[in-house]
Amino acid sequence: MTLRPFTFDDAPIILSWIKDKTAFRKWSADRYPAYPPKPEDMAAQYAADNIFPYTAIDDEGKVVGHIMLRYPDSSKTVIRFGFVIVDDQLRGKGYGKQMLQLAIRKAKQEYGAAKVTLGVFDNNPLALFCYKSAGFNVIGADSYTIDGEEWAGKEMECSLS
Repeated sequence: MTLRPFTFDDAPIILSWIKDKTAFRKWSADRYPAYPPKPEDMAAQYAADNIFPYTAIDDEGKVVGHIMLRYPDSSKTVIRFGFVIVDDQLRGKGYGKQMLQLAIRKAKQEYGAAKVTLGVFDNNPLALFCYKSAGFNVIGADSYTIDGEEWAGKEMECSLS
């Protein structure tokens, strides 16, 4: 597996993995205005200088995952992961962990991060398991209002030092 920069042509493939509104909100929280998202909506999420989206491809060049890296503040010592997703047909086969490990390495080597953070909802236990297996630890809890409901979540961190 390798990570390459996201292109607009990747968007329809990635968005096809999101089968319902609950899966959509687990993936995007409240960042997108409406379900179902369009490729243009996805591209609009990445229109900032501090955001670096990547597409994971397998050894045959097939799109198998997606992850966004961003600097959450001007210190540029932390990278925050977001919009993490793996092809729904490939989940449970180690692709997510491998993609996260590549992104962690990229955060350290290419972006100079000292740590990586992310958030995950409590109603997404498979993602939580994947993040833990890739070296993330729970450092706190939070909640968000998603489509009028309170969703509890975990804040996670992976130290790169």
